Amino acid sequence: MLAFRHPLAKLQFVKGTIDQGEHPGDAARRELYEESGLIATKDPVFIDKNDHMPDGHTWYFYLCAVEEPIPDEWNFETLDDGGHIFSFFWHSIDHDLDSSWHPLFHDVFGFLRPRLYELVRSN
Repeated sequence: MLAFRHPLAKLQFVKGTIDQGEHPGDAARRELYEESGLIATKDPVFIDKNDHMPDGHTWYFYLCAVEEPIPDEWNFETLDDGGHIFSFFWHSIDHDLDSSWHPLFHDVFGFLRPRLYELVRSN
């Protein structure tokens, strides 16, 4: 899974807000670009949604494909969030999250990991 080091808020996965009238898949593509600079090439594949997140919001999860080669690690100055520099890396779904992760993402990962294993098995 694509992850990053936030300069103020520990390790995280790409996430964001759905704008008024925006489709969740379009929001996923937009947030991926704003936070990482990556451009999704196809319509994102819906994985699942969770109406019971600890922050009280509904979260939608999408798989985004990109055409360009992606390095193992890179830095990107965000187009939102005040122009922070995010340090991106890949987090294996086989490895648990440790205390260096923002607490909210432990719940996200617990919800998403079995669904990702299912996607891997079906492809």
